[in-house]
Amino acid sequence: MRDGKVVGRVQTKDTNAAELARMMVGREVLLRVEKPEPTIGETKLLLKDLTIKARDGATPVKGVSFEVRRGEIVGIAGVEGNGQTELIEALAGLIDPVQLSGEINFEGKDITRAGARSRRELGIAHIPEDRHRRGLLLDFTLAENSILGVHYRPPIASGVGDIFLDNKAIQSRVNEIIEHFDVRPRNPLLPAKALSGGNQQKLIIGREFHVDPKLLLVSQPTRGVDIGAIEFIHRKLVSLRDAGCAILLVSAELEEVTSLADRLLVIHEGKIVGEVDPKVTTVEEIGLLMTRGH
Repeated sequence: MRDGKVVGRVQTKDTNAAELARMMVGREVLLRVEKPEPTIGETKLLLKDLTIKARDGATPVKGVSFEVRRGEIVGIAGVEGNGQTELIEALAGLIDPVQLSGEINFEGKDITRAGARSRRELGIAHIPEDRHRRGLLLDFTLAENSILGVHYRPPIASGVGDIFLDNKAIQSRVNEIIEHFDVRPRNPLLPAKALSGGNQQKLIIGREFHVDPKLLLVSQPTRGVDIGAIEFIHRKLVSLRDAGCAILLVSAELEEVTSLADRLLVIHEGKIVGEVDPKVTTVEEIGLLMTRGH
């Protein structure tokens, strides 16, 4: 089915993934990620022995150290629940600094104790794994959601002391996101909860891309998203990398993270247990690191 209509009928034994994708989306869909070799620059993010202690006494992240450089996608592969969520949230400034030890360094500056707003001001954007809990205010309109994180500064904020919202600037911003990221329906006044999961995700991605980030933290970018939107999101991530952004990617989809990543870190029980080249390392080897830690 596509757009509420039956567009084809096939026997499962006579079809393949490419044909089904074409019928679902209405055009040819690239089922693999195509990207040029990266042009890698200076280090943007540097972690030194980062440990996170949860309030219940658990230690979801244990002594993690790695770097992410300009113009590369670094992927983190691991079975869900091995510290990926806490790691990305700590980098985004969403975990109380008192729970952290070690150092988070961005462009040569220690930001371990910096808050989420301060990190955004430095050029760090975040696409969260849970778009409903962390990414959107579901009862707010697309226009209102499009300014989250920039609502306090010009051109969105205006007037003496930047205490008013500029509706013209908001309209311009949301229209750009809707157009460039193909968000449907194209109605800025709809509440975010009226969109499909794929379009909610494209709205979040468009909002985070719009700030021209130096570092993008992205978790589960295509969870619950249709195949056409998956292809679109992958292309956008590669284009952002090629524009010079450093990207740290977490995905539970092993095929996705190995296809997108230029370097792949494997996390097991809160520790980085290996770094591999996804172009030459087999899925079986990565799987052993993910499940056994060796």
